[in-house]
Amino acid sequence: MNDLVIIERGVPTTTSNIIAEEFGIAHRELMRKMKKLSGEISTVKFNDMYKDFTYINQKGREYLSYKITKAGYMFLVMNISTKKAHDKKLLFIEAFELMEKMLLRQQNTEWSTARKQGQIARKEETDTIKEFVKYAELQGSSKSEWYYKHFTNATYKALSLLEHKKPKTRETLDLLELNQLYLAENIISKVISLEMGRKEHYKVIYEKAKIALDNFASSLFLK
Repeated sequence: MNDLVIIERGVPTTTSNIIAEEFGIAHRELMRKMKKLSGEISTVKFNDMYKDFTYINQKGREYLSYKITKAGYMFLVMNISTKKAHDKKLLFIEAFELMEKMLLRQQNTEWSTARKQGQIARKEETDTIKEFVKYAELQGSSKSEWYYKHFTNATYKALSLLEHKKPKTRETLDLLELNQLYLAENIISKVISLEMGRKEHYKVIYEKAKIALDNFASSLFLK
């Protein structure tokens, strides 16, 4: 969902090529529809909702495309009525709403403070995992660098912060979720450091970290 809508100069925005791809419509057909719209509404209103730019496809070819606001998207797709289109309409609307919530959170001082604390905790965790990777390599691990991903996935799974089997982006988390993540990442750092000091085997350290995460999640009644 996060690939459908981005923030463009503080405004949730999608593009005509993304819409065409998701709805299964040839981009040139969508562009024709937009050209027709440009003659049916005022130029000022059209330019508020649609801003042209050059799109480069996977083959390196340049095409004219449009960056589209939520209002522009709603106006553009309102007459597309296939079953697939209805599902896609809802998916895009959810993506726009998610980005709008994200912007509101970023403007909230308390949320911003929690986000900064989370960045510090994440830096401490990744520094600790970096030491753990070296530690695991000394114990014979050939894939120790995967533990960056393993610890992240274990944390997000324990806190029920996965979306479509992938960790949610931190910008989409609410204040409570950010604080829970901040505490969980502190737990990971402390368990790894403690158990490396005890010369525990790296696989055992990983399992102990997962147990600590599950216990933390249970204390929050997340499971």
